[in-house]
Amino acid sequence: MKRKYFDHCIKENELIETGIIDKSMAKELLALAEHKEQFWKEINKADKYPSMYIEGYYEIIKELCTTILTLDGWKALNHECLFAYIRNNKQDLELDFDYLLELKDTRNAIDYRGVRVSAELWKKNKLKIEIITKTLKDYIKKQL
Repeated sequence: MKRKYFDHCIKENELIETGIIDKSMAKELLALAEHKEQFWKEINKADKYPSMYIEGYYEIIKELCTTILTLDGWKALNHECLFAYIRNNKQDLELDFDYLLELKDTRNAIDYRGVRVSAELWKKNKLKIEIITKTLKDYIKKQL
């Protein structure tokens, strides 16, 4: 699959500079992401429902990335352009952007093709997902 990059997203109007820095919305998005994260931690049934955990944590990461764009006055119309913005403008976060796209593809396989992932896949990815989530939250909290 051909990946979208920052310049392409700008050219195709899939990444839009709004010029509106909305800290109030950013705080709400952060609170929602943390609420969802707490839910998944409290449920604690990843061995039984690994697809739900991958999907759930992907949504948390996506919302945290959306929060960063909100703080910068930007809006992405799709997830690839969301990650392209982060890759292009937040290199100091030292995230594995290829991994974010792989995670997006896994989430799409779950959501759109009914793929079930194994508990082993969740275990293999859990630490990396938690590190990404923490990195994004720490960055956002410094900006707020």
